[in-house]
Amino acid sequence: MSMFDEIHKQKKDLPKVSNITKQVSSYKYNIYQILAFAIFLLSFVTGIIFGNLFPACGSTSSFYGDVCMTTEFNVFLMLIIWLVGFLTGAVFFAIGHIVSLLTEISQKL
Repeated sequence: MSMFDEIHKQKKDLPKVSNITKQVSSYKYNIYQILAFAIFLLSFVTGIIFGNLFPACGSTSSFYGDVCMTTEFNVFLMLIIWLVGFLTGAVFFAIGHIVSLLTEISQKL
């Protein structure tokens, strides 16, 4: 028996899109998980806005005292806000997932 015959026997069909959407739509999110999604979106938008509001000095600019001649979008500040928002949202999503698992366990008892 060749290797390709073995692969063909072991191979499974990919799930259909309708099956995936049924599985995802059947899952109910609790308030912590909805709050996590809101934190993700809010930190994404806030990072972009703060990157524009607090620009960084350009690398080709020259300094005259404390004045910056050219400014650039502050990518570092945006990434910091995105990272903090992601970590905060992940913690809230994990708490929500733990709460939903404990709720399922208590309903089975």
